[in-house]
Amino acid sequence: MVQLRLRLILILLVGYIALQGQSGFTSLGGANFLGYGRAGVNIAGIEAIYMNQAGLTDVKSFAVDISAEKRYNLSDLTNISIAGAKTFKFGTVGLVLSNFGFTEYNEQKFGLAYARKLSTSLSIGGQFDLLRYNIANVGSKNLYSFEAGMQLKLNRDFSLASHIFSPGKIEVADGTEIGTRLKLGIKYAPSTKVFVLAEIDKVIDRKPEYKLAMGYQAIDILQIRVGVNPTVSTYSFGAMLQFKKHYRVASAVSLNNQLGNSPAISLQYHQ
Repeated sequence: MVQLRLRLILILLVGYIALQGQSGFTSLGGANFLGYGRAGVNIAGIEAIYMNQAGLTDVKSFAVDISAEKRYNLSDLTNISIAGAKTFKFGTVGLVLSNFGFTEYNEQKFGLAYARKLSTSLSIGGQFDLLRYNIANVGSKNLYSFEAGMQLKLNRDFSLASHIFSPGKIEVADGTEIGTRLKLGIKYAPSTKVFVLAEIDKVIDRKPEYKLAMGYQAIDILQIRVGVNPTVSTYSFGAMLQFKKHYRVASAVSLNNQLGNSPAISLQYHQ
């Protein structure tokens, strides 16, 4: 029974990866990004540790994030991530831990990040990763990788960002590799209330994904988010509430006609 369950879940998991080019290592952050359709390369703050570490330079002092996503509303495909970051005179240092999967199969990520501003308009960041696979009756495997990114403010309205995950060849097993992933995005913010995100997400040897998203600050404590990924026919909606300046709660849902809906939540504290 356990083996049958494992096979069924792995079939669904492989189907998801083939469709969207994402594993538990590259789709963290819960509702922080799900509401934007995962167009996150231009996002700054503590949540940047998941998608583009350069954005960590927006952490003023100290911040913590706890996020979870239940893919297709299946508990076996839950992704939980915890991150923290602290800003010093020499830059911002962050840690991230994540777990994706279930007892018979799971992926774990441990990351140490660093980011700093090179100028008032340019931020860079990078992260060393330990990626761990655990498969029932097979064993565990540890892999080491690196990711890096930058965010550049072009002018008052436009910002450009890029990120690379796992440059080089990292083999998980015979014929299976962690593909290098490149992201390039632009942010247009014509006012303090509205911004638009456009992003290209490319995994080596797979077709690129195109993502569009918008954030709208309805009131001081409420931000509305929408996103679309037409490449894989996924649509996302979300909202973020802020309490007493230090606390934030975000929720989101992603809709896919083939695979089902995926809810997510994120909790933050920042100083």
